[in-house]
Amino acid sequence: MSLGQAKPRVAIVGAGIAGLACARELLARGAWVTVFEQDRVPGGRAGTQTADAGSFDHGAQYFTVSNHRFESIAQSWVDRRFVRRWRGRVIAFSNNERVDQGSSTERFVGVPGMDAIARRLVEDLEIRLNTRVHRIQRRGDLWLLHDDEGRELSVSGFDVVCLAVPSPQAVQLLAGQSELSAMLARVDWEPCWAAMLALKRESGLDFDGAFVNDDPILGWIARDSGKPGRGEVAGVAERWVLHARPKWSRQYYSKEPADAAQWMVRAFSARVGVPMAPRHLMGYRWRYATPVNPLPTEYLWDERERIGVAGDWCNGPRIEGAYLSGHGLALAISR
Repeated sequence: MSLGQAKPRVAIVGAGIAGLACARELLARGAWVTVFEQDRVPGGRAGTQTADAGSFDHGAQYFTVSNHRFESIAQSWVDRRFVRRWRGRVIAFSNNERVDQGSSTERFVGVPGMDAIARRLVEDLEIRLNTRVHRIQRRGDLWLLHDDEGRELSVSGFDVVCLAVPSPQAVQLLAGQSELSAMLARVDWEPCWAAMLALKRESGLDFDGAFVNDDPILGWIARDSGKPGRGEVAGVAERWVLHARPKWSRQYYSKEPADAAQWMVRAFSARVGVPMAPRHLMGYRWRYATPVNPLPTEYLWDERERIGVAGDWCNGPRIEGAYLSGHGLALAISR
């Protein structure tokens, strides 16, 4: 479908990085775009939780740049000052040793939180938050979207639908609608428990982030308050985000969030040899955290049915991969 021939109406389901990248490119090319997001805020896993003890990047911790197509996008975000380079010291715990990860890898974060990226990408877009798309249906040449109660989400329907949600959710929506669903069903996912910890006293640790390769519970720890642009909170010395390993997250997926967070903090304290004095502790469970076997393609587009799918499970579990997936799908639709 060429956008030069008409001004198509496009529905994008999912306001994560892939969905927003797709929406922005289509909007720039003249399409009518509506984004539907079941959560109360956009961003997906590139999100930030806010509590009395401050903010926490409980999902994506940072992003890197390796593709020249994404390089100019990332630089524009830096120029607009809602993204900055994170120069914190990152190490790895491996075989009971500490290995410095060096400074050769440039890591970037949203400012004042990772959710700043989505909040900027959503500018000028028509977005409907707290709106879950339960079913999609073809009626003639149009796509109709329905919510949980069976109500149509648009009177006029849409010419194109883009699904930028985790593949299991996309499979449910695509059932009987497109041959793409069989490809999506091949992707497996791992969950991830996250713990958000605010300390009353400084930990004294000499690193800002660490890959934990020798612990049965933890996989990543980061001093969130040490990232650029993070504000201070009275009574809080440091804020940390802990991510559990996939195996542990899967095994204890049904734990209560508070219990999971307690287990993770105990593992953190034991691993670094420092007693923790929590002022605030909260757990969060990511059901679809990491695609185990992402598809070896940037996006999927069904030209005949005029429906496409995008996400980091198409292009690798990174913010860069998600953005390029959504952007690539928009270009395919515009041809």
